[in-house]
Order: sequence, then structure tokens, then C-alpha cells
Amino acid sequence: MSHAPTRTGAGAEGAQRTLLRTKVEAAASTYQEVAGWEQVAAHAAGLGERVAIAPSLHAALPSLATMLEGHGRTVVVPGEDDPAADVADVPVAIVAGVMAVAETGSVLVAEHELRDRVVTMLCQRLLQVVAAEDVVDRLEDAAAWLAPRGGQAGFASLMTGPSRTADIERSLTIGVQGPDEVDVLVLTGADATNEEPTA
Repeated sequence: MSHAPTRTGAGAEGAQRTLLRTKVEAAASTYQEVAGWEQVAAHAAGLGERVAIAPSLHAALPSLATMLEGHGRTVVVPGEDDPAADVADVPVAIVAGVMAVAETGSVLVAEHELRDRVVTMLCQRLLQVVAAEDVVDRLEDAAAWLAPRGGQAGFASLMTGPSRTADIERSLTIGVQGPDEVDVLVLTGADATNEEPTA
């Protein structure tokens, strides 16, 4: 049994991303393909004055903060002392997804610290950014990624759309246990990796 993710060849990428778009939109999220991180920053800047960046993403891509500041936005990276207070109800947050699953429209987000976790849970609108090469076909691909990492410290979540619950009087409520809105942005250009782009 292979544990390698099921990635499609170049000819099937379009169909795979079309399925991902369909499933993301069915989960009440938005889907957008962007060429690179500058387009991510521009999208985020159009959604709010304050933008939180997950600390792990900020460490890997410090230029994202500069891009956002270039759009006149205040950047929030939660600190060690009280990360929840730093990002509570921030209008927009950006996280990097490990992979996106086409069959469900889910994004796998791995958070190794509480500071990363609060960014995904406490913002009003969450931008999940995934490289096009990290779009996989099936949930089994996420399981294959998770299996060798079992027992490691941190959190891993398959997130599908905005937070919703119907626990209270069977009435659907959005945004109680996470973001009210979710945007899935797929990086398709030359700087499509979740690493510092070259100049």
C-alpha cells in the first residue's frame, strides 16, 4: 500500500482544481487561484485594516508582512504572552495549508504552536493558502501525510468551510468555534511554495 499522496499529472490538474473549487464553494467558502504572495497580500488588504499572519508562516515568509504594510495594513503576529488576545476578532488572518483535498474541499492546516492555532480559530475571515502542487485527490492522501506524524506535538486540522454548529436548539450558527468566512487561495505561479520567494 502506497502512502504517497495522489497528485495528478499536468493534464488532469485543471479537473482536479475544478473539483476543489466546486467543493470549496459548496462548503460556503470562496476559491481563488492567484499567481503569488503579492496577490494574497492584495486580497487580504481588501478585506480589513488589520491582518494577522500565523507565526509559522511569518517565519517562513517575512516579506508577506512587508507586502501587507505596503498596502497600508497593520500586521498582527501573535506574541508568546497572550496570543489569543493579540488576534481576537482580527478581521482577516492568513495561514499556509499543507494540502488541499479536492474530493471534500478541505484544507489540512498543521499548527505546531498555540500561537498558530489561535490565528485560525479567532479571526473573522481566514485565508488558507495552498500551493497548486499540494492539491491532492482524496482524504486518504491527508491520512498518509498524518500517519508518520502521529504523536508529535501540535495540532492538525482538516478545515472545510467556515465554522458552523447546530448544537444549540438545532439552529445553525456560523462562526461560533472558528472563522465566519473562509477563502481558499491556490498559488499557481513561480512563487507557489510556502517559502520565501526569490527576487
